[in-house]
Amino acid sequence: MRFLAYLNLLAIILIAGGLARHYEGTKFAEPVNRSASHEASPDAGAPETGSVDMASVGLRASAAAPTQEPPEENLADINPADKNPVEEKPAATGEPLPHGVPLVNPRLAAKTPSEIPAETPAETGTPEKEAEPPLVLTVLTEGDYPPFNYRNDKGELTGFDVDLAHALCDRLKAQCSFETKPWEALLPALKSGDGDVVIASMLIPSAPRAAPPHEEGIVFTGAYYSTPGHFAVQKSGGFPASAAGLAGKRVAVQAGSVHAAFLTHHFPGVEAVDVTTLKDAEQALAKGKVDYLFGDRNALLRWLRTDGTCCRLAGPDYDDPSWFGQGAGIALRSKDEALRKRMDTALASLVADGTYRRISSRYFSQSIY
Repeated sequence: MRFLAYLNLLAIILIAGGLARHYEGTKFAEPVNRSASHEASPDAGAPETGSVDMASVGLRASAAAPTQEPPEENLADINPADKNPVEEKPAATGEPLPHGVPLVNPRLAAKTPSEIPAETPAETGTPEKEAEPPLVLTVLTEGDYPPFNYRNDKGELTGFDVDLAHALCDRLKAQCSFETKPWEALLPALKSGDGDVVIASMLIPSAPRAAPPHEEGIVFTGAYYSTPGHFAVQKSGGFPASAAGLAGKRVAVQAGSVHAAFLTHHFPGVEAVDVTTLKDAEQALAKGKVDYLFGDRNALLRWLRTDGTCCRLAGPDYDDPSWFGQGAGIALRSKDEALRKRMDTALASLVADGTYRRISSRYFSQSIY
């Protein structure tokens, strides 16, 4: 019996080896008879009854013959639950994905960082600030009041007022042009729009000083120079430390001026020598006919810088505004309040950085601010 068992085992091995050689190279998907002990019928065109199509076992996605291309699936008909849970790796940067859509932004494709356009204000949401137009001003002046505004030997407009106006325009980054008009026509021209500012040593309206009437629609900046009274004396002479020391002294003064009234009111002990003009007073002091001269400080500074080499200023400024006013200001239309503030700010900066003092030194022996 044991011999028969060994014989049957040997027969099974031989039959299995024969079948393996017979079906060597056969495709897995081709129809194969379930019974391994029978050869397939050579003329069979289809599997026999009871045979199983191996392609149908676990391979339902390939129901057609293996030699045909699988039908293209409609992505919209696929149930998301049936999709492969393993996420497909994206193609390399710049290469299209399987569905044909490039991975990179086509707006930035093939551009280096330096080639990428900057965002426009519309993209960032920040509106572009429009550049402010340049300030354009027409400056009105008289042109006949040296050393403040006048024409030199070449016919060029010059003077302290003119030089200061140029400095103000530069500080304001304004484009300025100049027009000269008679004194009495300056304010009417400003009001009618023929000019934007008047810079012509025009005194800020004040009761005690000769000044244009405070017309409606006209405003002034702060003073760009002051107009105090001052004494002058010969360089070899002295000056008393108090008003009492002037008692009995001869003082030249222009008759009928605010300076004559101030001298009489504040120094009753002096001997006032009335003269017709300031020039007459200057000559009287230079020749020693009087001990002192009292007059407008700025006019005296101009005289001392040119012809008054004999003399000097003495004592303090007498700048009581109830007598000598608030000084000279720049006139503007009242509606130009913003421009007036800008003018005041620019003037303060010229004083602070020394520009004002340098301009003063061209015409006077010291600053007249």
